[in-house]
Amino acid sequence: MGGMSNVEKKGYVDPAWPAHLPGDGHAVSELTSRLAGASSPFGDDLELPVPPESLGYVHPYTRINR
Repeated sequence: MGGMSNVEKKGYVDPAWPAHLPGDGHAVSELTSRLAGASSPFGDDLELPVPPESLGYVHPYTRINR
């Protein structure tokens, strides 16, 4: 077990972290956003709940063969 203490640890590297960052090198977008928290993948202007009439969803109907 004595050989384990000499193992060099590699620091955590996030593959999603941008490679080239302007300024001090921090990819923090919440400070410049008008909203707190993460942005929605559907856009920040979407208000929930959405009226059902605006969705265009038609519920499937199953006709039973008898």
